[in-house]
Amino acid sequence: MSDAALPRPTPRLPDWQREFLIGFVYWLALVVVLEPGNIMRADGALPVGREVLRLVCAGLLGASVTPLVFALARRLPVEGTARWGRGGVHLLAASGIAAGLIAVAGVLAWIAGIDGRPLGTALVEQFGADGLLLFFSVAVLDAIAQAQFFFRRAQDALDAPVAARGGYLTTLPVKERGRVTVLDLAEVGWIETQGNYLALHAGAATHLIRETSVKFEASLDPSRFVRIHRQTIVALERIRMIASLPSGDATVTLDDGTELRMSRGYREGVRAKFEKR
Repeated sequence: MSDAALPRPTPRLPDWQREFLIGFVYWLALVVVLEPGNIMRADGALPVGREVLRLVCAGLLGASVTPLVFALARRLPVEGTARWGRGGVHLLAASGIAAGLIAVAGVLAWIAGIDGRPLGTALVEQFGADGLLLFFSVAVLDAIAQAQFFFRRAQDALDAPVAARGGYLTTLPVKERGRVTVLDLAEVGWIETQGNYLALHAGAATHLIRETSVKFEASLDPSRFVRIHRQTIVALERIRMIASLPSGDATVTLDDGTELRMSRGYREGVRAKFEKR
């Protein structure tokens, strides 16, 4: 790392872990709000330990699907011309996730001997009793995820500066071995988000700057730099190959052999620029 004098990025939980914690709090609060009677009767008609265990298990079960809900909101935001089709996908996904939660909870209760009814009967009755409620709960969680990403993009757009009158950035002052030097952006092969910083990869060196990805992207020449992922920007002239993946994403290979993941949402636009250069 050439930028030894810069502070290192603040450690941050991976998205899926943060979303898991959000989900645990959301589902735990939901169960407590929807079933206040059980909480009030704890240590009376209901053993405290058993009720606490049930609440924790409900929170963990709901938390396990929360990263999936956030991933869907991130991958298919309900906006633009495709909002109606994507909205339908989200409703179908909410239905499937709700059904999966009921099925898993029912099977676990049956295995643990908590529910003495035949498994098939218990599942059918549980779907009838809680299906609509769980669907609504998953849909609300999806809406929360959508709102979070919407406001984050809106804030990034407000923070993004208009390109300087002199044009797009071509050089950038960076710290290197305790002194400030000027980095020629033509040397930068790719840029990635690292917490509150951006890492500019220039050959064997990596330079850290404290800046948001969207704000910095607005100062770059779009004919030279293209975004391939929400966390990655690459120099177009450094791309040597684009290979599609079965998932719909793609891999981008740079001239130094670096392979980077490209999200499907950027694939066609990047490929068009790559073929025209």
